[in-house]
Amino acid sequence: MNNKILSATTALASIMALSSAQADITVGGTFNGLWGSGDSYASQERISITESAYVTYTDTLDNGMGIEGVMAYESGGGGDFDISFISDMGTVSFGNGLSGGPVDSMDSHPVKSSFASSRKLPQGLSADYEDGDGVTGAAGFDDSNQIVYTSPKINGFTVKAGIGFGTTAGYDDIMAYSISGKIAGFSVKGGIVDEGNTDSRTGDENYMIGIKAPKLAGYTIGYGLYDSDSGDSYTVVGVKTPKIPGLGATFQYEYFDVDNPGATADDDGSIASLQKSFGGGVKASIEYHVASVGSNADVENFFIGYKIGF
Repeated sequence: MNNKILSATTALASIMALSSAQADITVGGTFNGLWGSGDSYASQERISITESAYVTYTDTLDNGMGIEGVMAYESGGGGDFDISFISDMGTVSFGNGLSGGPVDSMDSHPVKSSFASSRKLPQGLSADYEDGDGVTGAAGFDDSNQIVYTSPKINGFTVKAGIGFGTTAGYDDIMAYSISGKIAGFSVKGGIVDEGNTDSRTGDENYMIGIKAPKLAGYTIGYGLYDSDSGDSYTVVGVKTPKIPGLGATFQYEYFDVDNPGATADDDGSIASLQKSFGGGVKASIEYHVASVGSNADVENFFIGYKIGF
């Protein structure tokens, strides 16, 4: 048996032994595929095909506290294990699959037009926004060494705070904070990350703000601001239509304005997509990306993607 599966199974069994109360175990997974064609590719290319599966165990301990353990596996061989303790005072989570931290868990675009990523920039623009609290792979940090606290809802708002511990001399811990809720029908969210100091640089601070307006005649409009000291910053405005009669798909559009520090001109771009749900956890998307980088010619690409969840 695969050592990772054996270790994770043993860990899950240990959790189950903590309480004799009624427990729930659920199994789920996803299959994702994405193909691209255009200026960024020599021909039509398969960008990615990924499969993942997860097992969730939930129970109530004898003292009334809730417990949840999640094991997730990906086709590339990666695996995550998280455990959360839940009470009226909030939830404390430990592990290496915590969506990167408090900000990663909510910094997706208010209107998402791309299947490829929840905060995807048009193909051809600079790399996606990095909020800094996802310490996976970061030099000097241990991605298995995170703690995240999630508050109960307070007047409709939820607060998260997290820490990613530095494991190398000269590297400070990563601190992250976020808040989300509703104001007058508008969904709002914000987050800030202090990456701390390292031997080579002063700590960067990254933040994001997202606003989504109430639906108007079935239309959704969103705005996002993503600022990264360690990279480019951008704003995005998006709109999502109601389902198109006879087609059953929604049209989604996002416009991006990228601020390039030190560059003579900023970049911009857009993503337009048709997304359709076929029921049974099956979804598909057709996307058109255009990027204007400085004075260069526009970069245009097309994508077809699918998702199957169970």
